[in-house]
Amino acid sequence: MAMCAARYSVVRPAYPELCFARVTKNERENADTAASRGATVALEERFAMERGYESKTVDEYLAAIPGQQRALLAPIRQWILDAIPDAEEHIGYGVPIFDYRRHGLVGLSVAKDFCSLHLMSPPLARALKGQLTEGDLVGATLHFTADDPLSEATVRLIVARRIAEVDARP
Repeated sequence: MAMCAARYSVVRPAYPELCFARVTKNERENADTAASRGATVALEERFAMERGYESKTVDEYLAAIPGQQRALLAPIRQWILDAIPDAEEHIGYGVPIFDYRRHGLVGLSVAKDFCSLHLMSPPLARALKGQLTEGDLVGATLHFTADDPLSEATVRLIVARRIAEVDARP
């Protein structure tokens, strides 16, 4: 991400992860050159992780991720669906997004060493800073692992607060 910030001076600090798509295009061109020298496997794995998993549905996404991460996300997905009235889910930005009243409420994703619950609300993340005892809140994303999983109570708290934000909009 430091490379991203160095290349693009206008980066929203709360969302440094959103600028990787610009860097990826340049790196993809460099990867094509490196691939011709025999570095294809490592580069393909790196780009697959940066760009998410090829999927058109949330079920496809969950089927594509590694087993331990799937075991962490599956119950969280169900808790989210149970907590959102008339929930809809889709793939957006390469990850599962859960909608409430046609607004993206929260999202889920995986990285190499952790899973993430995307709050999709910097104000909520600031309000919850210091209150959450599970996971690691980075920006508006809650990172968690199998060693430090999220509880149903934490997921329902976040979803309820996001629903309240959407309901408070004019």
